[in-house]
Amino acid sequence: MTRIDRQELDRFLRRQGAVAWAAARNDPRLPAAPALPRAISFLYHVEPSSLEALERGPTAAYYAEYVRINERLVATGAGLVRLLAANGYRAERVDDDAPEGPGYPPVFASKTAATQAGLGWIGKTALLVTRDWGPAVRLGTVFTDLELETGTPLERGACGRCRACVDACPAGAGRDRRWRAGMALEDLVDAAACERHQLHYPKYDNICGICIWVCPFTRRAFRSAEPTAPETEAAAPDGRQT
Repeated sequence: MTRIDRQELDRFLRRQGAVAWAAARNDPRLPAAPALPRAISFLYHVEPSSLEALERGPTAAYYAEYVRINERLVATGAGLVRLLAANGYRAERVDDDAPEGPGYPPVFASKTAATQAGLGWIGKTALLVTRDWGPAVRLGTVFTDLELETGTPLERGACGRCRACVDACPAGAGRDRRWRAGMALEDLVDAAACERHQLHYPKYDNICGICIWVCPFTRRAFRSAEPTAPETEAAAPDGRQT
């Protein structure tokens, strides 16, 4: 079996346009995860120009960027599977857009792999939040039996007392609770209310995005010369201690 090292994986993912990646353990097995021991989680961040006016709801620019990144996630995941398989490793891409509901198998949530890999935490409207780009990211996941050093899982949210996304949500979906690993989705956010509101935007494939732009981590990353994140996890985006 040919050995693939982290440098080769990094070169491949960076060439595809991913801005960050890390590996996570899948033992014990994560909910709805394939039966492979590790997950490779990779991120794309949205182009800053696509975020303009997003605080008022989805725009044509944001939707075009959303579609573009989704296509890149699929292509990158498929390419990574081929690379691993060509070198004798088992690999399986997670399809986050697979249909869900009664009669369908459960779908693995890529943000679970991202938190387990240490790339970010879950914010108060159930989006992955990263220190460098806030929630203005899209995620992909490939499971594999390639042995990789794994990141340190994040076990709790670092949003502190900030409730910008909760206050801005037109559906009132956020419950203003600090995420902890293993928390049930319904304890963090009213997903049904969020989904009902997104139906107001059929032109944009029922996506919203308001909570992405109002997050202070997003604003620091894309609109300010300030550092992209507080210096310590104990500091909330508004500068107050958690």
